Amino acid sequence: MQLISNPDLLRVPLSFNVIANNVPPARFQRMMESIAPVADHIAVVFDETAPPSLYDIALRYRSDIATVRWIRNFAYQRNNGLDMTRRRYASVGLVYVGWIDTDEWLRRDVGARIRNLMTAPRMKAFYLWQGSPSKTGGLTLVPQIRIFPLVDGVRWEIPAHEQILASLSRVGIQTEVTDLRIEHSGYWNDRAVEAKNRRNLKILRRRVQTNPEDTFSQQNYENALQYERSLREARI
Repeated sequence: MQLISNPDLLRVPLSFNVIANNVPPARFQRMMESIAPVADHIAVVFDETAPPSLYDIALRYRSDIATVRWIRNFAYQRNNGLDMTRRRYASVGLVYVGWIDTDEWLRRDVGARIRNLMTAPRMKAFYLWQGSPSKTGGLTLVPQIRIFPLVDGVRWEIPAHEQILASLSRVGIQTEVTDLRIEHSGYWNDRAVEAKNRRNLKILRRRVQTNPEDTFSQQNYENALQYERSLREARI
């Protein structure tokens, strides 16, 4: 009996999905460089504001690229990435998807452990921890489903603070919490945080008006309103 000496032959393929707009090229490069050793495939969905330099970087990593007009719906953008992965692996029995944002990156040791995880994922979805350092030296850790099997019925939902858990639960995918961490720099720039909140506030206001039963979006809308109030009070 011949033993398989190369563990990569047993790994489930992992496609990383990325959505991006007009972000700094250096930040996009840092993220892409961190996932390249881990990913078997990278699907990048740009909106119409992304500059040519980002396309050049994505092509350097042999990414599949789509340009999708921004309709103020993050789930829509991410689902375009899922569709790209589905087309790429249409003839493969199982593929996993990881997602990462442009203000995030993986340390090398975490990337190596993710590759090991794909040798026996057991049809589970995995929580990783988003680590966000503050200017005062603190660290906020938030568990998020970051790696999951791309089976029929799995789709992103909700336009802002988009979620994948509901669709995973409907098709019977169980979850597991890991101790793996994704680095996140999104809270370093106060102006960027304020701009994100204003953007999300517009999306969430429309969501709660059209889907009043969505209590998750209602809570996020109230949180965004409170953040805006705190900013105005701080300026008085």
